Amino acid sequence: MLQRRHLIGVFLTSTSTLTLEIVLTRVFSVTMWYHFAFLAISLALMGSAMAGVVLYFFPRLTRPGVARRWIGWAAIGLALSAPLTFVTYLQIPFAVRLNRAFLPPEQIGWLFLIYLDLTVPFFLSGLVLSLALSAWSDHAGRVYWADLTGAAIGCLLSILLLEALGGAGAVLAVGVVAALAGIAFAWGDGRRWLWAGLATLVLVGLAWGNARAGWITISVNKAGGEEPPRLYEKWNAHSRVTVYEVAYYPFFWAVDGEHWDEVIESGNWLPHALLLIDAVAGTPIQEFHGDFDQVAFLRYDLTSFVYHIVDRPRTLVIGPGGGRDVLAALASGAPHVTAVEVNPAVVAAVRGPFADFAGHLYDRPDVTIVVDDARGYIARSPDRYDVIQAALIDTWAAGTSGAFALSENSLYTKEAFRTYYEHLTDRGILTVSRWYLTGHPAETLRLVSTGMAGWASAGVTDPRLHVAVVAQPTPGASTEGLATVLFKRTPFTPEEVAVIQEQAEDLGFRVLYAPGLPPQEEVGAFIAAADHEAFIANYPLDITPASDDRPFFFNLVRFGDLLDPSLSASGVYRTSMEAILILLAVLGISGAMGGAFVILPLWLGARRRGLARPSAGLLFYFGALGVAFMLVEVPTIQRLTVYLGRPVYSLAAALFSLLLFSGLGSLWSNRGAQDGATVRRLRWLFPTLVGLILLQVLAGAWLLDRTIGWSLPARLAVTTLVLAPMSFLMGVPFPLGTRWAGKHRPGAVPWLWGINGVMSVTGSALAIALAIHIGLRLTLLVAGLLYGLAGLAMGRVVGREHAEVG
Repeated sequence: MLQRRHLIGVFLTSTSTLTLEIVLTRVFSVTMWYHFAFLAISLALMGSAMAGVVLYFFPRLTRPGVARRWIGWAAIGLALSAPLTFVTYLQIPFAVRLNRAFLPPEQIGWLFLIYLDLTVPFFLSGLVLSLALSAWSDHAGRVYWADLTGAAIGCLLSILLLEALGGAGAVLAVGVVAALAGIAFAWGDGRRWLWAGLATLVLVGLAWGNARAGWITISVNKAGGEEPPRLYEKWNAHSRVTVYEVAYYPFFWAVDGEHWDEVIESGNWLPHALLLIDAVAGTPIQEFHGDFDQVAFLRYDLTSFVYHIVDRPRTLVIGPGGGRDVLAALASGAPHVTAVEVNPAVVAAVRGPFADFAGHLYDRPDVTIVVDDARGYIARSPDRYDVIQAALIDTWAAGTSGAFALSENSLYTKEAFRTYYEHLTDRGILTVSRWYLTGHPAETLRLVSTGMAGWASAGVTDPRLHVAVVAQPTPGASTEGLATVLFKRTPFTPEEVAVIQEQAEDLGFRVLYAPGLPPQEEVGAFIAAADHEAFIANYPLDITPASDDRPFFFNLVRFGDLLDPSLSASGVYRTSMEAILILLAVLGISGAMGGAFVILPLWLGARRRGLARPSAGLLFYFGALGVAFMLVEVPTIQRLTVYLGRPVYSLAAALFSLLLFSGLGSLWSNRGAQDGATVRRLRWLFPTLVGLILLQVLAGAWLLDRTIGWSLPARLAVTTLVLAPMSFLMGVPFPLGTRWAGKHRPGAVPWLWGINGVMSVTGSALAIALAIHIGLRLTLLVAGLLYGLAGLAMGRVVGREHAEVG
């Protein structure tokens, strides 16, 4: 009989599992690349599917008496395997080198080994849940409720553990939570309870000792090689932030050689400490002692070009990081600077251990530092600015929801640019700096096309009159220069264009485009073109304007471009190429694992050993549910990141609400377990669910746009109200089908669990691919279609069964 302690065990198991999945997402972003965040999702889902296969071949394990014994041991195994497999993973010499277009064979082998290693704890977690669902299928709704509710709590717990213990410490804490699940399952059994208690004590001791002594640390990152000694390290749900030794040379993103020599010879410069986000994206903490003459050299940088054409600007800096852009603005005469930084760990570094080094920059009366998503902050602000600056805002850090969900993507959409336009003064200028590749300036072109689309959506008749592009190209076609694009609220006047030309020549830069000047190179030709849509369509890379519906600004390479050797020569485009290649590699490995360890064994077991095999309709039903759930989850989290202001809120509110209300739906589904109730629910459940998804597609963006200016508590309430009905109904189909299959096809439940897991892996990758190519709204529409087809399939299965019985 299902007891309360079993539900507690399921709850804690699911809590530990989702916490581990999110923590691994953050770790992968540091040790590999952000695109590997998808690997954590794949590991979790595939491990669960493989557990279903084991129970299919050993159905005796699903008997309540046997299941009660093995569930406890599986939970203890999960507790011990989480830290052990993590330590093993840290020893595997996998490294992605951004100097080749494809992963070399030996690295694919190491990736496969990582997959096998880290699948172990998720397999044991899946074994716990599979045993529970198989042994107590009559109570599938209650079991699934405990599972989803535990996962929802895991969302919140991962944020707290990363903040308090870091990546390695959070993994140890996951082991402790899983060991507590073992205690719950083993309650009343002296021997198993003793082992579970001993495992808990050992893991608590390890976690405590590691917090004090740092026994388990991450010393190798995706940049390659061992890390140098760290002066500062801080983890949170956004990223891992580190600072290394002070560098004794002036820091520039782009400066011409003559001015570099002038600065060096004058000696009028100060050193900096490089702050790194997830080991690669750098932002300097500039040494500063209150004398702006000592940091005047910052004005020579191309990212500071706007301050040569706007006097005493009231300034907002997006993503100030270590504060260099704030200093450049103040040194250029800005009376006040508002700096909006999304990552609290970055601000904590500048205000904390490096406060004296940085001259207490973020505590100055002429600086306002805000921890928030810049776009949301600007949208809610009543203020207008003379300069809004965004210089090289990219972290290459995975959002906690998975691959390609980069927090800064929301800054580079046409809707974001319209927001910037609306918060500029009449003389105001938005200045955005991005990498510029002479041979294929796709990133600069996409920036220009997105900005011009944003200006057009704000009512600007001819955006070409409002744009100027200044660049420092590099001599070779395969190395990155820098371009700064200026978007002015009002048209540039001839006098302003003359100033731009004069200052660019004085600083050693080139004007690629300004109204009235001959356009230069592809960027100038694009802006001056009469038909921008034709130019975009004929360009070899994806330079379409990014939008909130397709916010993947950095994904410039299409599938057809993967074999272009000229692109792989550039670090910027290699990263975009490898995002696709690695996604395909992980999906390929996941597919191979799913075929070899899930689908093939299930098929052979049914064919050669005479084990139960579900009908094609049942398989489609559970497979469609796995894909559809992921097609809702991924775009929903991406859309809410902008709305709620910080990615951590999107994780805590969106994913938490999805899982929590799905769990409540599962609990409700357990009421009225008779077949007649199943038929009645099928008649209204799926049409209602599809209707709610369609409502999200049609009205979701409109509602979020109308309420984005509300307070955070109000926006959280709107998020909950929007997600609750849909999530509640999404939690009903799986336990409804499991309970029906447990009664009519009892030996086939592991089959169904396995196919759901394999198809969920496919769904997570498909959600990313669809969102990139057709947008978030249409991805939700595909999810609604799949739910509708699943309902039809299950209706036919149930109807056929009733006809046979009758």
